[in-house]
Amino acid sequence: MKKVIRLFCFLSLITLALVGCSSSAESDAKKVAEELVRNIYTVDAEKVSKFKTPIPEPIGDPKSEAYNKQYGDAVLKSMKSVDKNVLPLMTSEGYQSIITNQFNSVSTGICAKGNYTSQVTDITLGENVYKDSKDESKIRYPYEVKLKFISSDGKSEQADTAIGAVELLKENGQWKVCLFDINQFPELYK
Repeated sequence: MKKVIRLFCFLSLITLALVGCSSSAESDAKKVAEELVRNIYTVDAEKVSKFKTPIPEPIGDPKSEAYNKQYGDAVLKSMKSVDKNVLPLMTSEGYQSIITNQFNSVSTGICAKGNYTSQVTDITLGENVYKDSKDESKIRYPYEVKLKFISSDGKSEQADTAIGAVELLKENGQWKVCLFDINQFPELYK
């Protein structure tokens, strides 16, 4: 009987440990997802200034591949300086995707054009879309982010919302964002 009780206690502890690890892993993934969303949508004066910095004109024939590569490299370098807090949170493929879709710069571009800054006032992550999957190395959350846009003179504010999704993969034991999507842009972007 004592062996049965010990075995039951041992199995209960293992079950609790596994449940704790799983919820801890999801908690870590949520932190990364929230941090990325916050960094994408938060635009301060420094970010606007870096975005507005002119990109040096490449040398050579504008129709040549070398010219286009120089220009592309200059744009990428400029974007990486704006995205310094985003880069460590993403896989390289995920980062390339947000550059291609311009999801990393849309907030900053709009703020720069309209002389605004933006603050995140609230982030809500939905339930993991893959919660029933046996593959625990992939998580996807729908998100809703509430924003406050503030004019550069501080005289006007506008509240807005964006909706999208963040997908994460386990890469070298850490959660990294492999997909960032915006399904509903804030009204100010339209």
